[in-house]
Amino acid sequence: MTTMAVQRTSCIEWSVASRALPGEASSGDLHLVTPARAGVLVAVVDGLGHGVEATAAAQIAVNLLHEHAGESVIALAQHCHRGLRETRGVVMTLMTIEPDESRVMTLGIGNVETMLFRANPRVQPQRLGVLLRGGVVGYQLPALHASVWPISVDDVVVFATDGLREDFGDGVNPADSVVQVVDRVMAQKFRGTDDGLVLACKYLGRP
Repeated sequence: MTTMAVQRTSCIEWSVASRALPGEASSGDLHLVTPARAGVLVAVVDGLGHGVEATAAAQIAVNLLHEHAGESVIALAQHCHRGLRETRGVVMTLMTIEPDESRVMTLGIGNVETMLFRANPRVQPQRLGVLLRGGVVGYQLPALHASVWPISVDDVVVFATDGLREDFGDGVNPADSVVQVVDRVMAQKFRGTDDGLVLACKYLGRP
């Protein structure tokens, strides 16, 4: 397992943990955290299947997302769809965190589960899950509609690919560090039947 130390970029701090399918040299589950026009773009991309071809498809998607990071999540998905037609395709969840508006914009295609956990126990609901639309980027794109959520200081967002169990959010505590979150989720929820990646970011407010 590989865990990244705490990273900080403008309005968030974040960490990621990943594991390849046992027996594989590389993982097809990749991530991107990069400055965007309105704040920060956070993306998790899962190349279909596993092995070299999955990694290659995911890397193309990450490169395209980085190149167009200042655009909307819908435009980003469209760029990736066009660029991945000759690959096996990917699924992905994209999020832009916009501190000036205290909001996030999200788009999920496929099965990269993503949840926001509220730091303030008086705010309900305590969890929000990104709406995932069926499809494969590069093969069959669904109708694209972004969701908008408010976000507050110390709220935590966790992304998990399908190499993690669906109940990965049960052990998430927003009071923990992002490294503690990803280490615990990976240790407790990794299936061992596919590549797995979990990324956690904590909102710090306006820089």
